[in-house]
Amino acid sequence: MYALLVILQTVVLPLIFGGVHLGVAGGNPAIVFGIWFAFWGVGIRLIVAGISQLTNPRRTTQTILGAAHDDAEDAPDDDDAAVRDETGTGTGTGTGTGAATDTMMKTGAATAQVVQELGLANLSLGVVALVSSLVPGWGLIGALPGAIYLGLAGLRHLAKRGKSTNELVATWTDLLVFLLVVGGVVAAGLRGW
Repeated sequence: MYALLVILQTVVLPLIFGGVHLGVAGGNPAIVFGIWFAFWGVGIRLIVAGISQLTNPRRTTQTILGAAHDDAEDAPDDDDAAVRDETGTGTGTGTGTGAATDTMMKTGAATAQVVQELGLANLSLGVVALVSSLVPGWGLIGALPGAIYLGLAGLRHLAKRGKSTNELVATWTDLLVFLLVVGGVVAAGLRGW
């Protein structure tokens, strides 16, 4: 589902809206498609990502990045500790609560906070890109910070080995949106804004 949504936002919908725009109103294709990639690929994409990260930070860490579960559900419970004690590999306390569990719970909470703060940044960049796409003359410049962010994130993901399908889709669509929005900015700059 994630991969389909990202492909719709960053490839399919910008191409459809840009094509309709060119067919109805004409214009410089690089600028027109740049604006629609700014609207969908930066604006809508980052707004949706931001809302998702704010409401369900675990989705980002587990589904997209493939991180292991980091919440208290994965902490050892009393039964696990008792079994380990019987096999001779446990601590002999009979409880799974303690420093390791506390650390896991704190790590999960800290990770959630970082992802939620990332969500606020994504939401902010997305709103600016979306609104500026609707204001004549602002569309591409307003989306440029979000496009640069996506480009840098895409470059960061390139170096990672063993990416999941979701992360592969995110990597290549991040880079695509970056290149197309920057291409639109260059075309607009050459035209004289």
